This record gives sequence, C-alpha cells and structure tokens, in this order.
Amino acid sequence: MPTPAEQGKIHRRIIDGMQPLEYFCYLPSRPQQNRVMISIHGISRNAEEHVQGFISQAEKYGTAIISPLFPKLNFPRYQQLGNSAQQGRADQAFDHIIQDAFEWLQLPVGPLRIFGFSGGGQFAHRYAMFYPKRVERLVLAAPGWYTFPDPDRHYPLGLRSTKEWPKLSFSAERFLKIPTLVTLGEEDDLRDADLNKAREIDAFQGFNRIERGERWVNAMRALGRAFAVATDFNYEKVPNANHAYESYQSHPAFGEQVFSFLFAAERSS
Repeated sequence: MPTPAEQGKIHRRIIDGMQPLEYFCYLPSRPQQNRVMISIHGISRNAEEHVQGFISQAEKYGTAIISPLFPKLNFPRYQQLGNSAQQGRADQAFDHIIQDAFEWLQLPVGPLRIFGFSGGGQFAHRYAMFYPKRVERLVLAAPGWYTFPDPDRHYPLGLRSTKEWPKLSFSAERFLKIPTLVTLGEEDDLRDADLNKAREIDAFQGFNRIERGERWVNAMRALGRAFAVATDFNYEKVPNANHAYESYQSHPAFGEQVFSFLFAAERSS
C-alpha cells in the first residue's frame, strides 16, 4: 500500500513476468476513497506525460491516475485490442495492469472511468464495447477511427467476427448505458500522416477526425433509439487544438472538462 510519503508523486511500476508490463501512477496529496482515473496514451506512447498533464485535476478531485504503457514492440496494434484473439492482447495486459494498480492502492476494482487520446481513444471505446460491465464512463479525445455497431462489417471496422477475432460478443444495451464524451480539436481536420486513410473508412466514417467522431456519436444515438435505451453520447470541440496532445492540454478548460465528465463534478473536500 502507498505510504503518505508517496503521495503527490508519480510512480513508475513494473509487473514482472515473461512479458513485463509497465504503467505510471500518480497519488494525490489528499486521495478520496475509490476515486481513480485511467488515462491511455496515443501512438506516441507518452504514458508519463498523460499523468503529468492531469496532476492539477488529480489534486483538485483527490483522484489517483493510472496510465498504462503499451510498447510498440509488444503491442503494435493495441488500439484494436491486439493482433488477434490468440496473441498480442492489449486488453488482457490492461486488465493485469488494472489489477496490480488497484491492489497496490488497496482498492476494489470497480467499473472504470477512462480517458483515451487518439489511439488510446480507439482502445478505450473498443474495450468498453466488449467489456461494458467494466467501464463506468468514457472520454475519447480525437480517435482516428472507430468500431461501429455494424454486424455486416468485419472487426475492427464493425462487429462481424473474423479469423483473427472469432466469436465476438457485443451487448448494445449495456454499452449504450456508458456515458461517453468525444472531444475533437477544432483544428483537427487534416489528413495527416497518422490518420488511417483506408478507402472503406473514408467512405463510411468520413475524411477527418471531426467527421468521424460526429458520425460515431450519431450512430450510437441512433442505436439507442433503436433499442429504446436512453443514451448519454456527446461530442464537443476543443478550441485551437490540432492533433498534438500538447494542444489539447494547453487549452485551460480541457483537463477540467475531462474530469468533470468522468466524475460528475465530484471534487476533493
């Protein structure tokens, strides 16, 4: 269990094994019971920077931050949960990290409040789609593309099983009950080198991250109407932000926007 001397600090933790796992954790000075935020990096794999960027909010809300690291060598396709159902499983690595972190914090593992940026947003919404009972609330910042609830399109574009991912299971009713906010930089409309420009994605989801985010949110709202489920799926623009993580964090209101959504305006007393 962390000691008082370890509060107010970032900790780098390693889980030993045949394939060691790594994550960063910040402990606030006055932690509030059972208050934890998960932050998932993009392809720059800047896990520690994710922790650093939310320290002021962590102190304000009394929230511990856990940021897993998915090295490119071991998890080149972590955004899609892994290479296949048999190997490179980023979702399973994530579960091991969460278990280790919560044991260290001496907290029960409950439904998670997750923030993901770019590739991290891709991971977060796919993880929530297949494990909806494990997720409480989501903030997805600038994912490049999405998995849509389309049974006729193969995963990861849709939910149809493939050779690599057989027997996929998706509960629309459970997933639709997860409050989800998609944040999009108002200048993040360029077709940069990191954007997936596959023809099918362009045609189905749009030509940039703004179009794709809006279409995904609208698809989830429509699915909610079809299943008669009240949904809380929204998207908001981040002023002056492009696709650089720093441009999001430099916007004064961004960190507060993320935490107020994830924790429904809870604050440390």
